[in-house]
Amino acid sequence: MRSSRSVFGKVPEQRPDMLTDAETVLMPWLKLRGGSPGEETQPSVRPVGRAESGPLAAIKARGIQAATVSRLVLLVILLLQAVLSLRLRNTAFEDEATYLYAGHMELQHLLHGAALQGQYASYFSGAPVLYPVAAAYLDQIGGLALARALSLVEMLATTGLLYAMTRRLFNERIGLCAAGFFAVAESTVFLGNFATYDATCLFLLALASWIAVRGAASWWPWFLLAAPLAALAVAVKYAGLLFVPTIAALPVLAGWPQRGRRVLWYAAAFVVAVAALLYAAVRLGGHAYAAALSVTTTNRAQGGTPVGTILWDAVEWGGVLFVAAVLGTVAYVWRVRTEPGERIAPAGGRFRRAALGVVLTGTALLAPVYQAHLHTDVSFLKHIGFGLFFAAPMAGFGLARIIGERFRRPLVGIAVWVLALTLGAGQSALLYHIWPSSGPFVSAFSRYLKPHARYLVEVPEVPIYYLMGRSDAQPEQFTSTYDIAYTDPKGRYLTGPAGYTAAIRNGYFQVVAYNGTVTQSVDGLLAHELKASHSYHLATRVRLGGDGAGPVTYDIWVRDRPGRRLPAFTGRNPDP
Repeated sequence: MRSSRSVFGKVPEQRPDMLTDAETVLMPWLKLRGGSPGEETQPSVRPVGRAESGPLAAIKARGIQAATVSRLVLLVILLLQAVLSLRLRNTAFEDEATYLYAGHMELQHLLHGAALQGQYASYFSGAPVLYPVAAAYLDQIGGLALARALSLVEMLATTGLLYAMTRRLFNERIGLCAAGFFAVAESTVFLGNFATYDATCLFLLALASWIAVRGAASWWPWFLLAAPLAALAVAVKYAGLLFVPTIAALPVLAGWPQRGRRVLWYAAAFVVAVAALLYAAVRLGGHAYAAALSVTTTNRAQGGTPVGTILWDAVEWGGVLFVAAVLGTVAYVWRVRTEPGERIAPAGGRFRRAALGVVLTGTALLAPVYQAHLHTDVSFLKHIGFGLFFAAPMAGFGLARIIGERFRRPLVGIAVWVLALTLGAGQSALLYHIWPSSGPFVSAFSRYLKPHARYLVEVPEVPIYYLMGRSDAQPEQFTSTYDIAYTDPKGRYLTGPAGYTAAIRNGYFQVVAYNGTVTQSVDGLLAHELKASHSYHLATRVRLGGDGAGPVTYDIWVRDRPGRRLPAFTGRNPDP
């Protein structure tokens, strides 16, 4: 019986044996020694007239298997990624401080029934009982450094999963190229030392993707094991929902060369499984979670960032990888193999190859298009990395084709990767210092605190986090310059500018601290009212910056007469 055909290519009558998990040696012209029984080996091929010498000859002479060399190369890539992330040093960013102190509140609520100091589930961009609780537990043990270490481990694991997934889709050499590209991307390096939802969400998406590809060729629906992980990724950070359709398409595109049209139902089954799990989670969480999911994703407020700015950021942070992915897609559709006899995973027909390339490469455009639609660059420096993970396999294919047959153009490939490395390292360092080190401000601010007093602070999350545990710096004592709900002595409920004005005139706050950068209109109002007030005096000014961030000056006003004795700072020390 002849095999039928379709747009994806020839449909196999039965599942062929896999090519040893699509393992192609790093240097395919080396003859492998000690291979498994029945495994084909590649003949030794040399350019005519050129003697074997150098590291390749040494590897062959010593009988080292190329798979071992590949694992060592992967280890070097991961070590480089870790070094690039760990070199970034700064105090806690606003988001980090928010999630960590909220996680501590959730822990106290879960373990001891303590009251929460806010309805976190109603406005957080992920379930507050998941990542914040885990990060807060680590913070209790080792502080901010250990909470950030969780992100580093997850991002290193994500790179490893990318390598394993790309080996399955193509071969070992392309897997290394993909891992090398992704490991030096701006978002990868940045998220590797940043204690927010993002690294955990991306790790879970990566694990779900690897399972979807790994189980696609099986007779059993192992790919459905990826559904709970994908649903959990969305629960950790709701924006992860944007990338679930790509994971749903992976078992179809990856499994077609082995199983044919029988995999067409995989995508629908995966989507139904994820949707059912998310529906059950929302029902369990209640209205607050459903509202937050809507507000932070589908009905997110429009911003004022020009589309051109967002597109330029996308080019800076992911342009090299994306161009390599486009090149890889074109090259994969045109020709599967670079070298005669190159071992590569079954590729299927040209339409299937085009579909795989377009889906993976096109996923890199989801975050830029979504944020351009909303005219906001909030968290874009992190979100862009999600799409780059999916585009990286095609970028690895493109880099392998740039290097060419038998490493014909190694210097060109190295130049492309070094460009990606230089951009990723420089941009991550620049972005990691867009906020100034808050140590001097927290230390100065802490000297004016009193039990049961009230404080008005621009970006209050940072001092709340660093002063956590002090009886005179509880979260309920702080008010932000973003919004206020104040009831004056006459019983009038005031919000907005009227609320701030009345609160200052009535001496409601013990300390007022602002820097004129985040909420400029409110800060101007506060400066005017405080200068006219007889209840407050300007206690000190703290200048921050000089470490890569622009200069920021905090004005700290205190409702006390000058010259009082100041208590010593006893909070946790902000990291340098």
